[in-house]
Amino acid sequence: RMHQAIFRDTFKVRNPVIFYSNQADFQQTNTVSGIIGSGTGGVTESLKNRVIMPVSQSLAQTDHTLGHELVHAFQYKLFLNADSGKKISINNIPLWMVEGMAEYLSIGSVDPNTAMWMRDALLNDDFPAIRQLSDESKYFPYRYGQAFWAMVGKTWGDTAIMPLFRKTAQYGLSKAADTILGMDEKTLSGLWASA
Repeated sequence: RMHQAIFRDTFKVRNPVIFYSNQADFQQTNTVSGIIGSGTGGVTESLKNRVIMPVSQSLAQTDHTLGHELVHAFQYKLFLNADSGKKISINNIPLWMVEGMAEYLSIGSVDPNTAMWMRDALLNDDFPAIRQLSDESKYFPYRYGQAFWAMVGKTWGDTAIMPLFRKTAQYGLSKAADTILGMDEKTLSGLWASA
């Protein structure tokens, strides 16, 4: 219901969620191809839109991972059911926006871990401009993306999240920021660093 309010969408057909009793069993799953690393908390398949994850050692971690993966389920549903006339593409959305949204909507705007990353970046004069998040892989998309969405939510409200996400999927972030938030990417970067 929390995600439904933001996405203004629901699943008419049940979305499969596959739980494994522990991390070791999850890593041996054959529901997805490829190797699952020990640091992977869960996976959401884009085409089948299935959430696959282990039960974590704590209820809080399980809740966080499930919330995160369900955001991806809503995101993939948006792209799978997109109106072909709107020409939205997941390829227009940078990874930090996708993963950051999943973090923001699963743990909220205040997170000590993310705050630590942002303080460290500012203190070491290594706080990226928005363009750098997309172009340079050294910036962890989960933390920086969450901080970005927290700033958007606090500045324009959570109702701005989906219009910005959809417009980014159509035209890229630069045009989306100008259209939805009324500022260019450079100004938005400055506002984000200040926040």
